[in-house]
Amino acid sequence: MPIDQVDQHPDGDASALPPLTERISFLVHRVGAHMARISNPWFQEAGVDLVTSRMIVLLAERGELTAGEIVKVMALPQSTISHQLKRLEGLGYLTREVGPDDSRIVIARLTPQGIEVARRSNALSREVVGALVAAIGEGDLPIVRAALKRADAALEALYESRQSVTGPRRKNARPES
Repeated sequence: MPIDQVDQHPDGDASALPPLTERISFLVHRVGAHMARISNPWFQEAGVDLVTSRMIVLLAERGELTAGEIVKVMALPQSTISHQLKRLEGLGYLTREVGPDDSRIVIARLTPQGIEVARRSNALSREVVGALVAAIGEGDLPIVRAALKRADAALEALYESRQSVTGPRRKNARPES
């Protein structure tokens, strides 16, 4: 099927998407993929991945957090965060306890081993951020950061609007034809 047929907008809008390699979403993907390739060797040694290392650093910065607070910051589903917290507890990087006033609330705190993983994750992050800042330039950094925050807010709003229309999706649910 030719690309002009694939790229037809359902409501007849003539505006075409730029080629995949020029789309902002794809460029963000590539940056994330590069970060994962750089980080994965160390992460494998520690038994974590990019997402769980960020959760560990978040806990190191904030002390203790509920699973719900981690969900909000990480923009990931509750089930993903719950699974990752159980895994990190199994690795000895954090402890989980039930909230004192509500047994549905789980509070996570780092162990000394988790604090060490956070320290090492931050050292790796410093190197990656250094390369990004060198490429972007100190002067443009506030502009890029502000644009990314606006993009984050726009995508969060899009997600919320789609949830209100479609409701939560089942894992592995196939779209209707």
